[in-house]
Amino acid sequence: MLSKNVWRSKMLETRSQLGPDKAAEFNRQICKNLLFVFAEAGVSKTRQTWASYKSFKWEADPNLAVLETFEIIDWAFPRLNECDLLDFYIPQKSDALWVKNKWGIWEPDPRTSKKIEIKNFNGILVPGLAFDKQGRRLGYGKGYYDKALSGFKGLKVGISYSLQVAGESLPNETNDVLMDLVVTESETIKTKH
Repeated sequence: MLSKNVWRSKMLETRSQLGPDKAAEFNRQICKNLLFVFAEAGVSKTRQTWASYKSFKWEADPNLAVLETFEIIDWAFPRLNECDLLDFYIPQKSDALWVKNKWGIWEPDPRTSKKIEIKNFNGILVPGLAFDKQGRRLGYGKGYYDKALSGFKGLKVGISYSLQVAGESLPNETNDVLMDLVVTESETIKTKH
């Protein structure tokens, strides 16, 4: 079995070859698939609270689905705190401020956003470098999402391009949090965990 670092290098290389046009096309399809996930989760029947993320470099980008559902979903976004843990904030108005963190990732500015506890989410969209069909996720190696999602009872939805879904099992550690679904441009995978 390949190590996590070998998988990371392999997936970063694979993803970087996608190109902006193909990525944009795939992101549009990912968003269409996400709208079906939201419908199955009952978002049209009752207002829900979900978390998403601002995509970084060549990450799969769920933003079109977020924008399309702002009227029925309260969207929160992660912010790295001083203890290197993720907190989540809901931007309070359309002109809410965003700032880049130490990794260059856009985060909500707490001065124009409201902090919300992760236990209040119905679901969360999770980025990753690779996923497998058992729900294993490979991130960048800092464990931010695994720490944040430990004990989370809502729907955990991995977001990626199909080329990031491993045909074999990814390495897994006891503190790694499994996804319930993985949404790509070509399918929604209900994981086998």
